Amino acid sequence: MSWMFYSIDLIGNLLDELVMISCFRSVSGSRPKSLRGIIAVCIVLALLRSAVYFTFHNTVVTLVASLITITLVSLMYSLSHQKRLVFIPFMMIMTLFSEMLVSLLITLFTNTSTDSGVSSILYYAGGVMLSKMVLFSILKLVQFIIPSIGERIPGYLMVPLLMLPVASFLMTWVLGEYTLRDGASTLTYIAIGALVMLAFANVGLFFLLEYQQRQEKEKSRMHLMQKQTEAQIVYYRELAERQKISNKTMHDLKNQMFALSEAMKTAPDKTREIMDNISGKIFAASPMTVTGIDAVDSLIFSKQQQMDARGIRYEQSVFISPDNAFEPLDLCVALGNLLDNAIEANDTVEPDQRYVSLNITRQERWLSITVKNAASAAVRMEDGHSIRTTKAQKELHGFGLSSVREIAAKYQGDCTFQSTDRDFTACLLLQDV
Repeated sequence: MSWMFYSIDLIGNLLDELVMISCFRSVSGSRPKSLRGIIAVCIVLALLRSAVYFTFHNTVVTLVASLITITLVSLMYSLSHQKRLVFIPFMMIMTLFSEMLVSLLITLFTNTSTDSGVSSILYYAGGVMLSKMVLFSILKLVQFIIPSIGERIPGYLMVPLLMLPVASFLMTWVLGEYTLRDGASTLTYIAIGALVMLAFANVGLFFLLEYQQRQEKEKSRMHLMQKQTEAQIVYYRELAERQKISNKTMHDLKNQMFALSEAMKTAPDKTREIMDNISGKIFAASPMTVTGIDAVDSLIFSKQQQMDARGIRYEQSVFISPDNAFEPLDLCVALGNLLDNAIEANDTVEPDQRYVSLNITRQERWLSITVKNAASAAVRMEDGHSIRTTKAQKELHGFGLSSVREIAAKYQGDCTFQSTDRDFTACLLLQDV
């Protein structure tokens, strides 16, 4: 019979760790660092916790083992030290509360002491399984109340989901009373199996809902991203048209100014000075031909005007041959997003230290685009390719960089980032296919 107690405790420990995984995955907003690693860690920890519990029968030792387990599971996720310090005790408190609540309910409803209940395999199995279902239910209730720490489950589903541990408790109570009165039988083991399956079904159902919520959230995010990209394309097309009109208008005006200047050579110097000044302003207002690609030139000119308005020093070294296979809209989307991020980053920098540098070079079939900007602090990155946002609305973050990565993939290239506490560099490499 002892092997059954050990097996039930082992299953309970595994369910505990599933709840921990759900909690820390929701808090971190990312997958574990290693899927195989976290599976191996959970199995080993579950075995060790069961061995510790049945070897020492000491509450303090058991609590320490639980705390170590929660800490090790949290280390499998990318979390800040502050979040780890908050959610490790949070998980520990929830675990203790669920076990104490189930123990109290069993004692109140059955008039059986905790020691007597533990000696009954059905009550022991019921207590372990119910405490895990209650633990997961508490976690989901907290996430329902505070959506920022998890995937929010719709309110209309919370009531039926929370009825499952209640129904399991009532079944355990009735069957437990029968077992204590007439002794263990085949029905006892069937009831234990049903409790175990109910516990896994409860936890699995919550995980399924989490998955569906993440899918819905991702669909919504992709829809917003598509809308933003469409808006960008319209904007860049307008820029290209504006550039063509501007080029023609400026060309005509320049010719007129030259004609006026020649015609007024005999006029007073003051008049000629005024006309030269008008000509100079027209030359200054005209977007310069940097690449020979109308949309790209207009975009660079537009971003340069934004930087001038914000007091950002701008430097460029640009070369793109008009004779290439890159779609102008793709170049505009990539450049526009990288320059927008660089301009935004300068908002937190001292005015006299603000700068943006654009460098575009071509070597054989490869086009290299490098945007470097001033920064007030190092940007947290996960793998050199992903930037961790500091924005409150995380779901609205990353559209621009996702577009840049898609363009890099389209042209069999790559997009990488480098960050220090003084500057940030984005490098985009595209292949002219």
